Amino acid sequence: MVRIRGLKQLLQPAWSTGMLCALILFSSSPVLAWNGRVLSVPAGDTLIVSWQNTHRTITLYGIKCPDPQTMPGKKAKKFAAASVTGKGIKINPITTDSQGRIVAMVFRNGQNFNEFLLRSGYAIVNKKHCQTADCRQWLRFEHLACTHHRGIWADIEQQSSRRKKWNHQ
Repeated sequence: MVRIRGLKQLLQPAWSTGMLCALILFSSSPVLAWNGRVLSVPAGDTLIVSWQNTHRTITLYGIKCPDPQTMPGKKAKKFAAASVTGKGIKINPITTDSQGRIVAMVFRNGQNFNEFLLRSGYAIVNKKHCQTADCRQWLRFEHLACTHHRGIWADIEQQSSRRKKWNHQ
């Protein structure tokens, strides 16, 4: 007669290790997200956020806004600042850029703020760096904002030259 107890004791450590690995794998991504408060908006796609008594610079993942020194950039900055300055946000970091800034998806009241700027016409998709499944849908939102003359796309005469210029920055 074969004793099953020995087999059960042999499999117990492997099962425990497997469960531990699964718990770490599936619980690690929500732990990365954190909450902060927006202190300022230096550019439409850049936020200064207060978190644990420090200031963090957040670059919005997958989008670009025009340079804040230009009129479209001033409009994008003003719109973003009015939308989130002083407000609590959830930051879901994706990476850091070459200057050490956190590149993240940002959420305000459960809404993706990166996407909100696109839909509102104050940003374009950063085709070079947007690698998530959202990016294809975001291109449609950008196109709709442009064709409906929302945000920075309100000036019809400059639309095509503006798009070409931003894509090469």
